[in-house]
Amino acid sequence: MADVGPARVILWGTPRCLSTAFLKAMTHVDDSIVWHEPYLYARRLGTDGADREKFRIMAEQGMKAKGVGGNFDAIIGMAKMLPFGYVGSEVSYQWVKEQLQADAPGKKLIFNKDMVEGIVDKYDAIPEGFRHVFLLRHPLKVFPSFKNMAKNNAPPGMMEGVDLRKLPGTGFMPAGYFYKELDDLYEYLKDSKPIVICTDDLQKNPEGVMKAYCKEIGIQYTEKILNWTDDGDAIMQKWMIAKESAMMLSSTTIHKNAFGSTGFGEPSELPDKAEMDEDIVEVVDKCMPYYEKMHKDRLQVE
Repeated sequence: MADVGPARVILWGTPRCLSTAFLKAMTHVDDSIVWHEPYLYARRLGTDGADREKFRIMAEQGMKAKGVGGNFDAIIGMAKMLPFGYVGSEVSYQWVKEQLQADAPGKKLIFNKDMVEGIVDKYDAIPEGFRHVFLLRHPLKVFPSFKNMAKNNAPPGMMEGVDLRKLPGTGFMPAGYFYKELDDLYEYLKDSKPIVICTDDLQKNPEGVMKAYCKEIGIQYTEKILNWTDDGDAIMQKWMIAKESAMMLSSTTIHKNAFGSTGFGEPSELPDKAEMDEDIVEVVDKCMPYYEKMHKDRLQVE
């Protein structure tokens, strides 16, 4: 019987949607190659990245705030010293596409976890032969977490008193607050039969959802993708990740919970909208139609 090659999957999501935990699960699939956000960092760092200059400024401000001075080139130089990963500032969208499409003898899975804003206006860079999965989390859970993450990890003073409504166009957030971009991509890929996974369903019934997911993409389900070890940030050494991203993630708390996770965990309660900040409420209201539309198409299991 002819070798049909590995299953090829891209997981698209918003920030704070458990996508890094999902990536960690896929890292435990035997004979796999897993990628961490190459399109997002092509946009932020790559040779043809739309947010390259904005990210450069933010990175330099972060270094100055920590009292280490330097400029963007110094940051790149420090990142290049990492013994794993690739240099994100030297690659293009075409390079990412070619790497994902490359032959992978002996591999059973090529998996890429990415953020939807990384592919905005770059649909021509989507690789062929991939199954697309959308990880969908309720906006009322995403945006409070996103706002806290931004406050806790941005350079001092940059995000104090932050208003989410003012973030589109800054490099922190796309114009449609992530959910419009997620739905736009979903519609673009509709003919390829994308899979939508609701994070509440995943956390309530991880075994059922992951068995159904594995069947859909054509890989064998094993218990290892539900229960894994707390590797801390050392897990990044098993990923294809931009060195600059790895260095940043090691020095912030952005992925702290995912790095320390040993499973998908229990779903949190839906926050009380009446207790949310005004900007969060307004952004959530803008995103709900896209969320509700995609939620109707979610993968459902008994």
